[in-house]
Amino acid sequence: MIDQNDTYLPPAPQSGRPAGAAEHEDDQTGLWSQMLAVFRDIGGSFDPFANDANPEVRALGRAARQRRPPQADDYFALGDLCARLTLHNAQLNEAYIAKAIAAYTRAAEIEAGERRPARVAVLTFAQWVVDVARALGSFEALKAAVLACERVQQLDLLANKPADRAHLYETEQRLREQMQRQASTASNGANGHDPQLESQMLCDQGQMLLRQSQPKEAFDLFERALQINQRSHAAWLWRAMALTDMGRFNDALASYDHALEIEPDNARVWNSKGALLTELGRAEAALECVNRAIELSTSDAKTKSIFWLNRGKALFILKRYREAREALVRSYQLDPSPESAAGIAACREQLEFVSSQAVGAA
Repeated sequence: MIDQNDTYLPPAPQSGRPAGAAEHEDDQTGLWSQMLAVFRDIGGSFDPFANDANPEVRALGRAARQRRPPQADDYFALGDLCARLTLHNAQLNEAYIAKAIAAYTRAAEIEAGERRPARVAVLTFAQWVVDVARALGSFEALKAAVLACERVQQLDLLANKPADRAHLYETEQRLREQMQRQASTASNGANGHDPQLESQMLCDQGQMLLRQSQPKEAFDLFERALQINQRSHAAWLWRAMALTDMGRFNDALASYDHALEIEPDNARVWNSKGALLTELGRAEAALECVNRAIELSTSDAKTKSIFWLNRGKALFILKRYREAREALVRSYQLDPSPESAAGIAACREQLEFVSSQAVGAA
């Protein structure tokens, strides 16, 4: 296994296709309105790009979905961007692996003539993930590569390419063998069925499907994981996210509650539940959840900033603009972001409007 500080890992491959020209919106209050909006596809699932946490991915994703007619180049550019974000601090990010694959695939769906370049981009990217995972040598990196190989094999792009699919399958099997050897070593050579590991592997596969905008398929895997281990906090948490993407909001809230029964002091779950309640317009209940997340949080500054950002959103919806501004300023201090800056500007505008009305009525 190479050192975590190794800088000789190969850069992510790029298709080199530029996105279409976009008009830039400098109005911060307008940006805040966009941040409060949640973009869904026709089927009701979350748009994986337009709702991304990374501002650059989100901006390009929203520009791509607004383009009429849609352009393949936008999705090649999104794939390249997500590919570049996949490797960070010598770790492979499964979310961006899934999104890179999804973006290149979407380019081929938009224009039939782009199938070959999209297939080349996907296969090149998947091989890069495998090469990096082998260089890193960690169980988590190998798992990410397995999921990438598994997903690419399922693509319609490879339907008439048996040699490519066979190569990916063989690669996947070798990676799985390496993972099994590592798992065996980690458990001091213990043999036999490991329900906890099996449940975790199902959750890992479900996460990949969820990030690939396949919530129903992901949900089935989380259900299987829970059949093996009802006390799997991760399975209940990811199940809630799948249910959210499927539009089954009450079931999702119940799933979050199951996760909290197992780990009642998990700040991230409280925050996720609060974010869903905010989307449903239940801002008072959302505020209670986010406050609990802040109270319990021992996370890094970036994660805490998200909690404070969500508190600001709930307070803004409740028209408690002064408190919302204070929360958003705290978020910005922890980790400056366009979202918190836009929220602060929106709060300032609302407070000035309220003040002017009060002066006018006097």
